[in-house]
Amino acid sequence: MIKQLSHGAVELVDVDITQFDESDYDNLMNVLLENQVVVLRNQTTNPWEYTKLIESITDKNALNYNQFAFTSDGKPFPRDKVVPTKNWKGSKESYPVQRVTGKKIDGKFTGIFSTGKLDWHANLNGLDRADGVALQGWADCENTSTSFLNGVTAYNDMDVDLLDEIEDLYAEYEYAPEVWAEGLPEDQLKRMKQNSGKYRMKLVQENYAGVKGIYFYTNNRCRVITPDQSVYDELYNHMFQEKFIYQHWWKPGDIVLMDQLLTLHKRDQNDPEILAKRVLHRITFRISNIDRDGYYVEKYNGQTK
Repeated sequence: MIKQLSHGAVELVDVDITQFDESDYDNLMNVLLENQVVVLRNQTTNPWEYTKLIESITDKNALNYNQFAFTSDGKPFPRDKVVPTKNWKGSKESYPVQRVTGKKIDGKFTGIFSTGKLDWHANLNGLDRADGVALQGWADCENTSTSFLNGVTAYNDMDVDLLDEIEDLYAEYEYAPEVWAEGLPEDQLKRMKQNSGKYRMKLVQENYAGVKGIYFYTNNRCRVITPDQSVYDELYNHMFQEKFIYQHWWKPGDIVLMDQLLTLHKRDQNDPEILAKRVLHRITFRISNIDRDGYYVEKYNGQTK
């Protein structure tokens, strides 16, 4: 059963991912395409089952295997030993993960985005990036939240004059993690900046299911390609309204899937004491660019047409 949540998110109620079959996987992907933010509560925290779910809803595997650098309890895991779940020979509990946490073991951080803020951002921040992200609460995540901005609900609620104005407009972007993840560890920033570059996309986008919404990644050094700033300002004031934002309060086992072509998300609590305890697991995957990379992005060499 699908339950409508506030501000552009839905929940699949009374489901158990360990019992899913092919029709359940197809249904979940369809629900994600139609609704952009999908919540599954009270699921197993077994990392093998979580990864299998993501592998099964897309016809390609997870894209960030090379970032599964730890086991769930924070022990280092060799990145070159990570394989899809169907090829895994170890116990399900020992399957590796990518952790989002500031938790330290033996004096070293055991996850990404371990310090600083995480302002509005999307994984789709370059031409070759995955447009799907899954997060799961794993440990000490109670009383913490992540917010999701739904660009489809913002599009559907837009004044017709503004919509007409932006329908064929492009924005150009420059990858800028130092802006939306200000204060993250220097070694992670250095790795991320290796992906620096510019790209351009239309403001109005359409996902694989034909659902239209807005891609407006303001924290990636965004400039709407217009003679002045007025369209940017008007669109910004429209987009970042509370009525388009779903806030998810985590419990261990909760899974949230997001379509990052049409959503942004941010971490709501950045207190170092909270980050030193909270652990989420993260997986990236394809949604609308399954087998057709470049479907919604246009290669951009820095020159405005």
